[in-house]
Amino acid sequence: MLNNVAVQDCFLLVDRYHPVKNFLFVKSEAMNDPGKMKKLEEEMARLSLQLQEQAQTIHRLQDELRQLSGTKAQESPVRRTVLPHASLENLIGLRLIHLVGMIVLVIGLSLGVKYAIDANLISEKMRILLAYLASGALLFFSFQLRKAYEGFSAILFSGAMASVYFTTYAAFVYYALLSFPATFVLMVLFTVYTVFEAIRYNRQEIALLGLVGAYGIPFLISPNRGNPQLLFLYMTIINAGILALSVKKTWILMGRLAQAITWIIFIAWLVMQESMQLRGTGLLFMCLFFFLFLLNGASPKLVRKEKLDVAHSYQLLLNNIALSLSALFVFGYSFENATLSVIALFLSLFVAAQAVLFHYWNEEQTRTLLGSYALALFVLFIGFQWKGIVVTLLWLLTAVVLFAIGVKLKSIALRMAAISLMGITLLKLLVLDSLTFSTVQKVIAYLVLGVLLLLVSFFYQKFKERLFGE
Repeated sequence: MLNNVAVQDCFLLVDRYHPVKNFLFVKSEAMNDPGKMKKLEEEMARLSLQLQEQAQTIHRLQDELRQLSGTKAQESPVRRTVLPHASLENLIGLRLIHLVGMIVLVIGLSLGVKYAIDANLISEKMRILLAYLASGALLFFSFQLRKAYEGFSAILFSGAMASVYFTTYAAFVYYALLSFPATFVLMVLFTVYTVFEAIRYNRQEIALLGLVGAYGIPFLISPNRGNPQLLFLYMTIINAGILALSVKKTWILMGRLAQAITWIIFIAWLVMQESMQLRGTGLLFMCLFFFLFLLNGASPKLVRKEKLDVAHSYQLLLNNIALSLSALFVFGYSFENATLSVIALFLSLFVAAQAVLFHYWNEEQTRTLLGSYALALFVLFIGFQWKGIVVTLLWLLTAVVLFAIGVKLKSIALRMAAISLMGITLLKLLVLDSLTFSTVQKVIAYLVLGVLLLLVSFFYQKFKERLFGE
C-alpha cells in the first residue's frame, strides 16, 4: 500500500528524471538539424502530457491515502506557484462551471421536451428516442474523456444517468410505451450501474447528480398527472442505491439530502390527498422510506462498527419526526376522535424501542435524543386522550416515574426530563388550567405539584455531595 513517504519519493523521481529537462540537452545538440528538432519537440510535448497525467494520478493516490488514513494532506516536495487570484479561478473553473453547466443543460433538455410536448412538434415515440439519444451522447463523451479529464467525465456521466432515469419514467407514466415490469427492471439496472460507476469514479457528485437529483427531474415537466405508486417505487429504488453507496462509502451528505427530498415530496403528496383509497399506498411507502433511512443513518454502526456522531443522531431523529408527520395523514387524524391519541401512543412506543436498542449499542447521544422524542409523544398522548385535571395529574405521575428511574439508573438526562415535565405542567396550570378548573381542582393540582417540587428539592439537598461533589 502506498504511504506518504512513497508518494514523496515518486515526486522526487519525477523531478530528477523530468523528460522535459533531459530533452533540453538533446535539443541543444540538434540546433543545426531542423527535421530532428521538430521530431524532438513533438516527442517532448508527448512526454510532457504523460508527465501531467502521472502527476494527476499521484495526487489522486495521495487523496485516497489521506481518506483511508484520516490524516491531513502533506505538502508535496514539488513547489507550486499560486497567484492571489488563482484559488478563486480554480474553484470556478475546475469545480463550479461544469456542475452548473450540467444542471443548466439538464434543465434545458427538460424544458425543451416540455415545449415539444406542448406544441406537438414530434411524436411520443420520437420524444423518448431523442431523449435516450441525448443521454447516450453524454455517456459516449464521458467515456471518451474519462482518462484525461476524470472530473469532467464524472459530471457528464451524472447528467446522462439522470436523463435516462427521467426518460424511462416518462415513457411509462406519460406515454405508456413501456410495460410496468420493463420499467421496473430498467430502473433497477440503471441504479445498479450508477452505483457501480460512482464507486469506480470514487466521486460523490455522481451520486448527488445521478441519483439524488434524478427524482427531482420528473417535476420539471410534470403535467400533474401520473401514477403515485410508480413515482414512490421509483424513489425507493433510487434510495436503495443511495443506501448501498452509504454502506460502501462514507458519503454522508448524499444520504441526508436524499432523506430530506424524499420526505418533503412524500409528505406534500399526503397533504394533497383526499381519497382514503390511497391509504394503503401511503402506509407501504411510509414504512419503506423510514426503514431505508433508518439503515442509512445507522450504517456506520451496523457496517463499520463506528460510533455515531451528532449529525447521524439528528438524522435518525428527523427520520422519526418525518414518520410521525406522515402517519398523521396516512391514518386520517382528527382532533374530534381518538385517532390522534392512538397514533401518538404507538409512535411513542416505537421510538422508545429504538432508544432502547441504541442504549444497548452504547450510543448515549442517539438514545437520549430518541428517548426525549418518545417522552414528548407520550406526553402528547396523555393530552389528546384525557382532559382537565386528569391530564395534569398524569403528567405529574409521569414526571415522578421518570425521576425515580433517573435516580435508579443515575441518569442526568432522565432526571432533567422529569423536572422539565414538572415545569411544563406548572406552566399549563398557570396559563390554561386556571381558566377552566374549579376551586377544588385547582387546590388538588397546586398541592400535588408543590409537594412534588419540594420532594425533588429535598432529594437534591440530601444527596448534593454524591451528585455534585459538594
